Amino acid sequence: MNQDKGIYLLNDLLLSGMKNNILFIFLFFTLPIYSQVEKVLFELEKTPLKISINPGIYRSRLPGSTTLESSFNQPAFFAQVYFPFKRSLDIPSNFERPNYDSTYYDRLFTASPIAVFHLTEKGGNGIGLGQELSFKVSTKTFIKSQLAILWVESNAQKNDGLKSGLNFHHYWYVSSYISQNVAISIGYNHISNGKILSRQLGSVFDMLTVGACFTFSKRK
Repeated sequence: MNQDKGIYLLNDLLLSGMKNNILFIFLFFTLPIYSQVEKVLFELEKTPLKISINPGIYRSRLPGSTTLESSFNQPAFFAQVYFPFKRSLDIPSNFERPNYDSTYYDRLFTASPIAVFHLTEKGGNGIGLGQELSFKVSTKTFIKSQLAILWVESNAQKNDGLKSGLNFHHYWYVSSYISQNVAISIGYNHISNGKILSRQLGSVFDMLTVGACFTFSKRK
């Protein structure tokens, strides 16, 4: 009897293993039908002239800031000029679209080198180089992030949140196209050295912005 029970148990294990193998094979060959990974390309592209203007209101978080200086009550602006090339990721068919295609706006993902220029109403200013990353969330809307190293010049007697020296420019924003050549945006800008570029406290500057970006290319 014990021997018969052992045989029955072995048969059950074999049948169970075969069922698991059949299930695994079935899933292995059928899942790709429902979950195909779409092929993409990552290419270097030449781009037309593109600039962005971003006015806004800022605050200083430097020690000794007054109530006015530490509130978003003061005007400033910064601008970006995009270098004429970018790294782009998109599906192959989108790279074949002509520049005048009015149904398409930009790539799924791009990495663009930029030059940045800052100016406050108190004369503080900065110039720097960096990179912008762009992520497409819908046909016309993108989430973007910038990081640049900025050389800042500022009058120590006027507290605008900026201190002379090297600082980081951080900018996070949402951008949406209103036409093929114009996009509007809303975002948040922060300038500081993070005590990385220097052990001394640098700029501590926050800014809320609205902006517009212009691409100087011909569209039909």
